[in-house]
Amino acid sequence: MQKMFLKKIIFNISLSLKLQNINIRYYCSNKILESAEEKPIYLEEIKDNSKLEEKRNKSRLSFADRNRLFEQKPYNEPIEWYHNTIKYKKRILGRYGMAALGIPAGLAWPTPEEVEEQKEYEKIAFPLSIQERLKKIKEEKKKKEDILKARQAQIANKMLGMEKLIAQIKTKIAEKKAAELEAKERKERKIEEIRRQLIAEGTISKHSLTEAITLAEKDEKKKKKELKKTKMLERQKRLAERLIQAQQQNENLEAENKNETDSKK
Repeated sequence: MQKMFLKKIIFNISLSLKLQNINIRYYCSNKILESAEEKPIYLEEIKDNSKLEEKRNKSRLSFADRNRLFEQKPYNEPIEWYHNTIKYKKRILGRYGMAALGIPAGLAWPTPEEVEEQKEYEKIAFPLSIQERLKKIKEEKKKKEDILKARQAQIANKMLGMEKLIAQIKTKIAEKKAAELEAKERKERKIEEIRRQLIAEGTISKHSLTEAITLAEKDEKKKKKELKKTKMLERQKRLAERLIQAQQQNENLEAENKNETDSKK
């Protein structure tokens, strides 16, 4: 047992020494230290972090889109032709600030020619001054208020006669229902009369009853049509009489005017 234990200790010591030698070879240079004060020169590992950064970018966004997401300037160097234009640089200045622009912010100010052009545009587009425009807006607002007040007064006046109008409508509806009920009762009486007549004649049947009802309805429609025609003729006659009377009155007036003019002469 003691021999086995000693062998195990010796094996562990030799293994630890080998590992120390490997670590020293990996982290230290081949230069042998000459004194205790001299510091070892460690080998600097050159690591490429580009792949690591790609792995960190889980969104898989492009460089420009990622910068936009974090509210940064999309491109550090101009890529397209319009990246060198003043309009684009003004936009960058407005969105991302002066640090993102990288040049003096004076380019955002308009040139004297642009100022004059803007003045001419404002003279044509807005000929009125601020005071005149404010006065015009107030007048238009007052006009709209007056129209609204007049409309509200008109509605109020109409609402006063609303009860009377509602009563008239209800009366018309009641009259219409009464007329429909009367027509229905008249039809039922007519059918009952036809049925009794057929029973008295001894020719009662479903077919004969249907024919008799159809014939009676046709006669009733014919009577209504004739009545409507007579009413229309009477209306036309009255209208013609009115026209004749109006024409006679006009002729009389013309004759009187003519007589007056002749008498004056």
